[in-house]
Amino acid sequence: MFFFRSIRFRLTLWYLVTLALILLLFSTFIYLTISKRLYAEVDRELLAIAEAVASPTLEPFRRSAPTVLDQILEDFIGPSVANKFVQIADASGKVFSSSTNLQNISLPLDKTSLIISGIGNSTYHTHSNSLRYPIRSITMPIMENGRMVQVVQVGMLLDYTSDILEKLLVIFAVSIPLALIMLWYAGWFLAGRALKPVELITTSARKISAENLGHRLEIINPSDEIGRLAKTFNITLDRLENAFNRTRQFSMDVSHELRTPLTILRGETEVGLRWGGDADELKKILRSNMEEINRMSDIIGDLLELSRAEEGKLVLDPVPVELHELLQDICTKAAPDAREKRIILDLPNAASLHVAGDPARLQQIFLNLIDNAIKYTPCDGKVSLAVDSEPGWAKVSVTDTGPGIPEADLPHIFEQFYRVDKARNRNDGGSGLGLSMVRAFSEAHGGRVEIFSLPGSGCTFTVFLPLSHH
Repeated sequence: MFFFRSIRFRLTLWYLVTLALILLLFSTFIYLTISKRLYAEVDRELLAIAEAVASPTLEPFRRSAPTVLDQILEDFIGPSVANKFVQIADASGKVFSSSTNLQNISLPLDKTSLIISGIGNSTYHTHSNSLRYPIRSITMPIMENGRMVQVVQVGMLLDYTSDILEKLLVIFAVSIPLALIMLWYAGWFLAGRALKPVELITTSARKISAENLGHRLEIINPSDEIGRLAKTFNITLDRLENAFNRTRQFSMDVSHELRTPLTILRGETEVGLRWGGDADELKKILRSNMEEINRMSDIIGDLLELSRAEEGKLVLDPVPVELHELLQDICTKAAPDAREKRIILDLPNAASLHVAGDPARLQQIFLNLIDNAIKYTPCDGKVSLAVDSEPGWAKVSVTDTGPGIPEADLPHIFEQFYRVDKARNRNDGGSGLGLSMVRAFSEAHGGRVEIFSLPGSGCTFTVFLPLSHH
C-alpha cells in the first residue's frame, strides 16, 4: 500500500499518464493527417479519370460495350485498372454502361447524388461492398446547355490506402505500449534520482532527537527546491534547539530561584518546630517565612505576566500618559534607595511628551530600569534620566555610572534569570526577571528597548515608545 502512496510512484504515474496522452494525441494527429492526404490523393485521381471519361471527345464511346470502357481506362491511366471502376448512367440514374470489373458489384447512385449532380456539382462517397476493401467513388454530371444529360461514376478500391492505414494502426498499437513501458522505467529512475535528496533528508532527520538537536541536514544544492527545504528545516532546527536550550535553562533557573526561598522556609520552620522559643522568636521566623513566600509569589506572578506578554495576551489599559510626570512619580518612589547609597537621581526638565500606554505597565518598565541602575551603581554615583523624542517616537534613557556590562553579556541581558555578575546571590534583591519584563512590556506597547554599555563606564538603557497624538 505504501508503494502506491509514495511520491515516487505518483510522480512516475503522472509522468506516464501525461506522456501517454501526448502520444495518443500525436498518433491520432499523424493517423488523421496521413488518412486525409491519402484520401485527397484518391479523390484527385478519381476526378482526373471522371473528367477524362466525361470529355466531349469520348461522347461516342460512352454507350459502347464494357470492354471499350476498359480500353479507355487503360489508355488514360495505364494498365493498373483492376482496382478502378467506371459506370455511366442517364439523367434518371439508369446505368447503361460500365467497365467489365463491375459485373459482380455496382456503384450506388442515390437520389441525393442525382439531385446534387443535377445542379452541376460532383460528390464523393465511400461505401462498403462484397470485397475486402471499401470503394471510394466520385459522381460527376455531364452537362449540355446547362442541363444534366448523363452521370459518370468512377470508383477506386481502397486496398492501398486501407493497407497503409491498417499498418499504421498496427505500428501505433505495438510501439505505444512498448514506449510507455520504457517511459515507465525511465520515469521511475528519474523520480528516484530527483527524490534521492529527500531520502537523505529523511535519513538525517531520523537521527535528530531531543538529545541530538545539534545535528543538521546536509545541503547538496542550496539553490534548488530540496536545498531550500533543507535550509528551512535547518533554520527550524536552530529555533527548536534554541527553544529547548531556553526551556532547559528556564527550568534550571526557576528551580534555582525557588529552591533558595524554599530552603529558607524549610530551615526556619524546622528550627521553630524543633526548638520552640518565645513568641517574639516565632514571630520573627513567621515574618521571614512570609518574606520568602512573597518572594516566590512575585516570581510566579512575574513569570505569568511574561508568558502573557510573549504570547501577545497581555491585557493593557492604554490612556494618554505624560512621560516626565510619570518619571517624577517613579523617582519619588526610588529616592529612598538612592539616598541610602548617596546616589544622585537626576531628572532634568523636558518637553511634555505623551504616549498611549498602560500606566501600571509603564511604571513597571521604568521602575525596573531605575531600580537596576541604583542597584549596580556604587555609592556616591549618579543615575540620570532623560526624556527626548524623534519622529514618531518618545525616548526615555536611564544612564548609570556603574561598572557597565561586558560585551559578551549584552546579547543575553534580556533573558529570564540572566545575571551579569554570577557571584551576586538572590538575597541582593530582584527575581532576575526585571529586564525581561522591560523588553516584553515595551514591545507590548509597540516599542522597543536598546542598551549601550562600555565596561567600566556605566550603561544606558533607552526605551522607545510610539508618540501619542494627544
